[in-house]
Amino acid sequence: MPAHRPVLHENLSLIEVRDEHILTLILADPSAAAHIAVRLSDRVAAVLPGRLEALAERLRKLGHLPRTCGHH
Repeated sequence: MPAHRPVLHENLSLIEVRDEHILTLILADPSAAAHIAVRLSDRVAAVLPGRLEALAERLRKLGHLPRTCGHH
């Protein structure tokens, strides 16, 4: 059986919430969920490439105040 090789992803945007209930609510909203590639854990999901700003805008409309962080 061949060994599985690690995969490194560059420029991957994630959404992380403090409470898993919040992510569940976000994913229940079709307009927000359309920007999510996959839920990675109870509190983290990967955002589709190029969709971070659209997701942030939708979250603001839902009453969430997202903050973005990253390295420059």
